[in-house]
Amino acid sequence: MINLRKSACFALYLELSILVMVAIFATSCSSESPEPEQRIVNQSKPVKKQIDFAPGLPWLNVERPLTADDMLGKVVILDFWTYGCINCIHVLADLKKLEDKYGHQLLVIGVHTPKFDNEKNLQTLKKIVIRYGVDHPVINDVNGLLASYYGMRAWPTRVLIDPKGEVLGKVVGEGRYTQIDDKISELLAQHEAVLNPSPIPVKLEREEDDTTLLSAPGKVAVNSNSIAISDSLNNRIIVTNHSGKIKHIVGSGTPGKQDGSFTDASFSSPQGVLFNNNHIYVADTGNHLLRLIDLDNDSVTTIAGNGSLERKRSGQFQANSIGMASPWALALLDDRLFIAMAGSHQIWVYNISSNQLSRFAGSGREGIQDGDVEQATFSQPSGLNIDHDWLYIADSEASAVRRIDLKNNLVETLLGTGLFDFGDRDGNLQSAKLQHVLGISVKDQTSIYLADTYNHKLKRIDLESSSVESLIGDGKPGFLSTVDGQLQLNEPGGLALYEDRLYITDTNNDRIVVYDIDSGEPRLLNIQPIQ
Repeated sequence: MINLRKSACFALYLELSILVMVAIFATSCSSESPEPEQRIVNQSKPVKKQIDFAPGLPWLNVERPLTADDMLGKVVILDFWTYGCINCIHVLADLKKLEDKYGHQLLVIGVHTPKFDNEKNLQTLKKIVIRYGVDHPVINDVNGLLASYYGMRAWPTRVLIDPKGEVLGKVVGEGRYTQIDDKISELLAQHEAVLNPSPIPVKLEREEDDTTLLSAPGKVAVNSNSIAISDSLNNRIIVTNHSGKIKHIVGSGTPGKQDGSFTDASFSSPQGVLFNNNHIYVADTGNHLLRLIDLDNDSVTTIAGNGSLERKRSGQFQANSIGMASPWALALLDDRLFIAMAGSHQIWVYNISSNQLSRFAGSGREGIQDGDVEQATFSQPSGLNIDHDWLYIADSEASAVRRIDLKNNLVETLLGTGLFDFGDRDGNLQSAKLQHVLGISVKDQTSIYLADTYNHKLKRIDLESSSVESLIGDGKPGFLSTVDGQLQLNEPGGLALYEDRLYITDTNNDRIVVYDIDSGEPRLLNIQPIQ
């Protein structure tokens, strides 16, 4: 969970109809850590009645803007979220279960309240709504009008409203499915006489979305023979040669966690991919699993995780005995496979030889504290790369570049200062700013290439001059520049370096960009379907 007021240990409360306070501890983007990160906002006093939605606010997934009258006769959940927050993504799964259970008696409205400037873009939000399978109405509360009225202080927050329009209270942080489920059942029984089972005027954005060969590719890996791409929205892995001709499509395309042959296996929003000889490791993010693709036997197996979402554990475990928390990126050193565990703000390690899974770095609190790996804090780490004895980390929610000295197990920050300190500024490392960086790749110990995701740029850190420069992108989401015709990016999410070529997942443009480091020229990888 990302909090909006100053950092402090605090208890979160489940405030329902009788306003009984149930204390739970939560952190930025986690429901279990006691140290949230907060931001000062204008906040009204607690309210008792729902209000109508301000005219002019943009809606998604509806035929027309909803009104307060549409909410009457239904139990309503206002889900305050921001699309870059991993815990907001976790909450979507709980909301989907509730929607399936209660049908038209429950109305979920996603109130998107952006943290980052880039998240205000309605067209990008539309892509996100499609990517995460959001089927309920979404309103883009760019200026936080609804957030202020309902006293929203943290992401994610759910506000509960009864069928007569009375605001009962809110739940902050992820989890608490059972409490919300029980309360909905109670409210439906209490208000049976006034329930309105009529459907609301939904018009799903995904119904108008075009099918593409690649859809929201998240990460990419390259070796001497092949390129592996996590085709995230299509729930599969695509393997091509260096010219882009498809060699393998791994996964049926239907979300799931089935092992087996390339055609039978299934994934859910996979992200990180990594070659190891004739194998590909996959961070199967939506399933909270680590998977292994065997290119010799055309098979997929699950090697770590049990399919459940678990956070902030320490110790050493048999790899399939515990859950994981949205594994997002991978890096390999000898028999240690490092995993960016975005959902718990930690770095974990899978030991290939012993089949053991253990925490390596990060206390589980969200932050940007350096020092010993066990006490250091991270903020939704989403990109990894190893160069010599350093593990480099794209720490997305802090818009930071971190690294770990693997000899001494010490964490240091190269760029970035805090969870709300972001922007788009090149120049000296001390003053440079990024915005939700997701991808990282290191060359020759001196150059760090970054997918500066929310700035829609490829950037390079020069460690010798302690400076940052932009290489591709003008800071706006695009396909080609309307000014000079140069190639642009739209939320690039992953990088992979091979020789002097940098492969970029241009996520919202559904393509792979290849950047020639020597010439500085980008080109598109022409992915050719299997004939």
